[in-house]
Amino acid sequence: MTRAQKHAATHEKLLEAAVQVLVDEGVARTTTLEVQKRAGVSRGALLHHFPTHAELLSATVARLVQMNEAAVWEEAKALSDMPDPVERIIRTLANAFAHPSFATELELWAVARTDGALRDSLRVAERRARESRDRVVQKLFSPLAANPRMTRVAELSTEFIRGLTLTTILRKDAKKRENLIREWIGVAQHMLKPPERE
Repeated sequence: MTRAQKHAATHEKLLEAAVQVLVDEGVARTTTLEVQKRAGVSRGALLHHFPTHAELLSATVARLVQMNEAAVWEEAKALSDMPDPVERIIRTLANAFAHPSFATELELWAVARTDGALRDSLRVAERRARESRDRVVQKLFSPLAANPRMTRVAELSTEFIRGLTLTTILRKDAKKRENLIREWIGVAQHMLKPPERE
């Protein structure tokens, strides 16, 4: 291996380990020591690639976004036979957000509230990830593209599902979650109806 290849391989190993610890154990247990141990690299190697804990955590965002996108298309495929496009899209989002990678990214956001260094690093990482996220949402909602309210429904649906995901962390009430999703589908369908003419 060339020096550049070794450098890239070590970087990838560290990033993979950090994502694995984050998803499995959460932010609090994703220490530089634990990541170093799982990656099987020296302390110096870790610090060379990620000089601070905040940089290590924010570097995981791009990988989490990739995992989240894979979850969306996995769920979209599973629900492809659902006839109503509004219900299919919203349920795809709800099912995808139930994957651990989505909750992990939201956990990073929550921790950044009181961690200035992490917040600053995450803002940069999330700006880079926004284009990918917007592309996925646009593609997912594309069956509704002709409707002038599609963008608003897409934005509100994403925010609703994100909030529901956070609520589910503390309140494991599958029936209530299902009722809320069904109600939101009804609201979205109503929003997308053409205005009645007098």
